[in-house]
Amino acid sequence: MPFIIGTPTPDNKILVQSVSHIYGIGLAESRILCRKAGFGDDARGFHITPEKSKLLESLADNTDLLVGADLRRFQNDKIRRLYAIMTYRGLRHKKGLPVRGQRTHTNAKKRIHFNTNVT
Repeated sequence: MPFIIGTPTPDNKILVQSVSHIYGIGLAESRILCRKAGFGDDARGFHITPEKSKLLESLADNTDLLVGADLRRFQNDKIRRLYAIMTYRGLRHKKGLPVRGQRTHTNAKKRIHFNTNVT
């Protein structure tokens, strides 16, 4: 089972779907990457050689998109910046409440994490 950008690609799964499991790469982008690497639409994980794996990884890294851990780090940094400048959105993230204006009277029960140990 080869790893591409830290994501395992199962041997029996179609390669286009396996590559789309990389964080930040969708199905359309994974189709483009697989075609550039020389894989057909019916290629599976066991068709990947170590050389092809490195080629796929380099193609994914050379796109203009952030993928994998870099994308997660970028998103977390944006949210931390919102905390730091004390914006409304930052406070909603910190409290675990909906950020984009959804109602909280009847929905969003799972995101609410209030501190019950108030002294």
